[in-house]
Amino acid sequence: MPHLHHSLNSQRLPVLPEELIVEILLRLPVKSLVQYKCVCKSWKTLISDSQFANNHHLLTSKAYPRLFLNDGVHEIVSYPVNSLLENPSTPVIPLVSFSFRMDLHSILGSCNGLLCLYHIHTRQCKLLNPSIQLKSQVSPTIVLDFEIIIHHGFGYDQVNHKYKLLLVVRDVVYWDLEPMTRIYTFGENSWKSLPNFPCLPHRGLGVYVSGTLNWIVAKDGVNSNQCVIISIDLEKENYGEVLLPQHDDAHNVRYSGLNVLSNCLSVCFDHSKESHWIVWMMKEYGVAKSWTKLFIIPHDKFKFRHLFVDPLFISGNGVVLLRIINFLLSKLVLYNLSDGRMDYLRILGKNDRDIHIYHAQDIHSDNGRDIHIHHVRDIYIHHESLVSQQWLYNLCMLNDLRIALLPSVFAHSCST
Repeated sequence: MPHLHHSLNSQRLPVLPEELIVEILLRLPVKSLVQYKCVCKSWKTLISDSQFANNHHLLTSKAYPRLFLNDGVHEIVSYPVNSLLENPSTPVIPLVSFSFRMDLHSILGSCNGLLCLYHIHTRQCKLLNPSIQLKSQVSPTIVLDFEIIIHHGFGYDQVNHKYKLLLVVRDVVYWDLEPMTRIYTFGENSWKSLPNFPCLPHRGLGVYVSGTLNWIVAKDGVNSNQCVIISIDLEKENYGEVLLPQHDDAHNVRYSGLNVLSNCLSVCFDHSKESHWIVWMMKEYGVAKSWTKLFIIPHDKFKFRHLFVDPLFISGNGVVLLRIINFLLSKLVLYNLSDGRMDYLRILGKNDRDIHIYHAQDIHSDNGRDIHIHHVRDIYIHHESLVSQQWLYNLCMLNDLRIALLPSVFAHSCST
């Protein structure tokens, strides 16, 4: 027995090369990495490094994301996309650890693992990293009492390493006045005005890609069928144009809207003379020649008449998560490109009730004529990230602010 004990003690434990350790850690979820910072000083230094955070985000952006949306007006809920893809016949419930009781908050955007939250009563914003339940301090009031938000976008200035929120607001008392465009830079505690937004976009939410926010707009005014993409460079804070895929009969093309698939700008459109929706992808942002036809969905695949089709995510094996919208309802569906199968999904909220992706309609009066406006809840694709964690920490330290941590984070924190 002593000989065996001596033999075991004499055997050295295997030591993994540092490069292999880094590769393993890069593939772990954010919550695990937060815990593993407590293992040793070298791991804490590595995981806290900005380059490690960037590399980790590049890998996680290729993995299955989560969907975030407002459950009514009181709660923000999250759904795992992999559950939607793997069990389309089973109703999906929200991830408990990603449900936040945020009193009257709505989501204005998602970028690099951050959600931009807007408080409806105080008209202030804050940033939230739901992966580690870390939030920033609130912004100044960015919308006045008599204004409403009609267009918005949230993104990252890649040159100055700052997050920015763009808002187009309208005076509800003097509705005929031109909308005002403002941009707020988180960490600077102030917002400034921009030149008026060039046109009225088809949709309110701006799509973030490569340091820009993007909307589809009518080229020569709201009554024109000639459309382009209006782009706002978040570094220079100026407007530009990006060409859409070109068609011989552009007046008969109906665009559903912009989305992001595989980190590239995508657009879905319907031609009045055709019987299908076509999804295009811009493989190199800003280069019109890089528009590539991605896939086609025949009209007869849908159970009901639809007005818009939004591709939200495409898996590696060719299953597309879509949101389809008409005047009465909005649904999440899966479309399998290989066999043409269409699955209609159910998502559940609190108390196992179905969540409908429509808000109740509002009624506005225009010269005595009632205008009914149906609001479709925006759905946000979210990839977890360490980049947001480090940025929020730096932001709060630079501004002598205290980071507000939810209780579950304290369980994973450790001292220096």
